[in-house]
Amino acid sequence: MVHVHSVGRAGLLALALPRVPVRVVTPWGSELRAATRSRPRRWVTRLTLHRADLVVPTSRSVTEEITGRYRVPAARTATLSWGVDDTLLASLGTVDPAAVRRRHGIPEQATVLLSMRGVAPVYRPDDILRAYAHVTGERPDLHLVVLAGHVPGEAAAARAHAAGLARARRLADASPGRLTVADRTLSPAETFALMRASDVALSVPSSDQRSSAVLEAALAGCRLLLADLPPYRELLADGLVAEVLPEPLATTLAGRLRTVRGLPAADRAANRAFIETHELWSRQVSAMEHWYRRLSPTSR
Repeated sequence: MVHVHSVGRAGLLALALPRVPVRVVTPWGSELRAATRSRPRRWVTRLTLHRADLVVPTSRSVTEEITGRYRVPAARTATLSWGVDDTLLASLGTVDPAAVRRRHGIPEQATVLLSMRGVAPVYRPDDILRAYAHVTGERPDLHLVVLAGHVPGEAAAARAHAAGLARARRLADASPGRLTVADRTLSPAETFALMRASDVALSVPSSDQRSSAVLEAALAGCRLLLADLPPYRELLADGLVAEVLPEPLATTLAGRLRTVRGLPAADRAANRAFIETHELWSRQVSAMEHWYRRLSPTSR
């Protein structure tokens, strides 16, 4: 069995493997969006999906795209969120938000806004920086934290990442004490600790699925400000307490930042219950194991 977490280059490489009994593919939302703009990418995506014995998107809207646009039979799809690592739930009571703020040079009394998805163009960091710069004079308490995120291996993507990081650093230099750039890739535990130390978390990519980062920030107790995407609206419909921001993003985000505060205790508790009930990683792993057993040649 081969499980490929990509319909991009990794998906193409998977096609070169010797024929194996079972192929499972988890597509990324950003790859599917890129495929709509490129005929070669679309060909690779279609071929990868059609050779798969099972396609596992993390949101229902992407499953609908797989069965609609790419004509993959519904019987060969399964919608399964990645969920939230159980160890993060266990660590809730061990993180000291005040200590985390001191470690990163964040003022103790600040209202902390966390740009948690990185500075790659898909995450729209420039819109976030513009919105924040627009309201800094009105909100002296607001402190932005920008996570650099993962550095891509592909050269053009790495250059775009570096350029986004440079723009964030320039704004930080122009706003001393108001903006923190975490310019190295943080571990999951370090990222979650920063979420626990933040009041508001942003995830505003141009495309996405059911994001583990969004779910982790919900568990951490952040108010969630999200792009207006179908997978995010699914989360709200399923019971997550969050807000979606319509386009134009930079304008609507700036307007929301003028008044945004942390999430009330009742909503934090509701989001924690949602994660514990529906989104724990151990539950998702059990579901994936079920599919592996079902697809195993020995069970056929």
